[in-house]
Amino acid sequence: MAHKVHAGYTVLAPIRPGHADAVSALLRTFRATPRRLPFVDVPSLHFATGTVLPATSWGTEPLPATLMVATSFCGPDDVHVDELVRVAGSGLRELFAHCQGFAPDASDVDLAEFLARHRQWETFYSGMHDLTRADVLAHDKLRTEIEDFIDRAQRDDELPSTPTAIHAAIRAFVGSRADLRWALVPDRRPASAFWARHRRTIRLATLLVPYLAGLVVGTAMLPFGTWPALEVAVGLGWLGLFAFVAVLVVALAGVFEAERRQTFVAGRPPDEYARALAASQCNPVINEMTASAPLKEGDTRPFVLTLALWIIARAAEGLPIYGSLNIPTVATARWVPVDRSRRLVFISNFTNAAEPYVRDFVDNSAQAVNINLTFGWGYGYPKTRGIILDGAIADPNGFINVVNTNQQVTELWFCPYAHLSVDNINRSREIRNGIAVATPGEKEASQWLTLL
Repeated sequence: MAHKVHAGYTVLAPIRPGHADAVSALLRTFRATPRRLPFVDVPSLHFATGTVLPATSWGTEPLPATLMVATSFCGPDDVHVDELVRVAGSGLRELFAHCQGFAPDASDVDLAEFLARHRQWETFYSGMHDLTRADVLAHDKLRTEIEDFIDRAQRDDELPSTPTAIHAAIRAFVGSRADLRWALVPDRRPASAFWARHRRTIRLATLLVPYLAGLVVGTAMLPFGTWPALEVAVGLGWLGLFAFVAVLVVALAGVFEAERRQTFVAGRPPDEYARALAASQCNPVINEMTASAPLKEGDTRPFVLTLALWIIARAAEGLPIYGSLNIPTVATARWVPVDRSRRLVFISNFTNAAEPYVRDFVDNSAQAVNINLTFGWGYGYPKTRGIILDGAIADPNGFINVVNTNQQVTELWFCPYAHLSVDNINRSREIRNGIAVATPGEKEASQWLTLL
């Protein structure tokens, strides 16, 4: 059984000079006529964003206009790419024909290789791991049918009086329906799901843990004998560790000095721009946000940003506690370092309107520290101190301003269940898991009923 771990696939391709407006127009056309880029027919796909990152600069270094196509999907990477090429290949070829290095008559193999070559690493968070799109929709239907059953039973005075009896009645109802009977079978995660979610951290651990353990053990053995090879190995090991620490200290010192010198902080954007953004984020439940900005001043910022996002990505994986990071209003979020980490892109699919959603992250100082760590690199962000201090803690409105200023009006967005909040998606999953339990205890049945 294939795993259903959620991941991001972000493709960034520089646009041919003079083609940016044509790409924007094509993305809007695809949104207006979805059958031309039929994301709905890609089974592994949850969300998709397509937009043009405008040409800008990092200091004196120009950053080109870039097409970004970012998907949130479940399952193995190669299956997702195969589906994209097979189902949406025609529309993708039409898009990438405006990008450097892509031939419009590219074969399926060429298109798949182009996607892989231009895939950008990212820090990705999902609030709905181990769910396919079909799961989400099926769980929603199951929940609706159960709630309707309870309403009918209450109306007809046929609802049992104890939690376990009510659970048994609901379970019997589900079992009587051929279209719902699947829910009685427990949903099991395959062993491959753990590896798919944590493989990057595991690979690092297989290198780092033996290295550090060998260094400590080797150092401890040196006083008890003369082993030239061991002495050389231990010396090189400590030298490598000290060299990394020295590079990190120099890089951090460069960031701290750049923080001290920062003068520009983004102001409030024009009301017309804010209204245009708000108009694009007025879906009833789930909305989408894309923001991009070059990094602040400081030659060492790209290196430190890359390291920080890599560490945050490992935390998002949840080791050693599976699923330890939880953001209740976020379906997916990603931070993508672009242009050799000269530019930072943020994409989120979230519950709520944009303004309260953004303010949720600065309503206390602990959350504001995290915001400084993930957003404080962007040009115009309020001045930070030591990377995680001040910034949004001292100036929350400045954080709101820089987010609004750097948002893109997303030209293409695909969401198959904009009517469902992230909380509802996960509650419906819990309902499905609870109905699969044949004989819960009275306490367990009572807790399960509170989900309905």
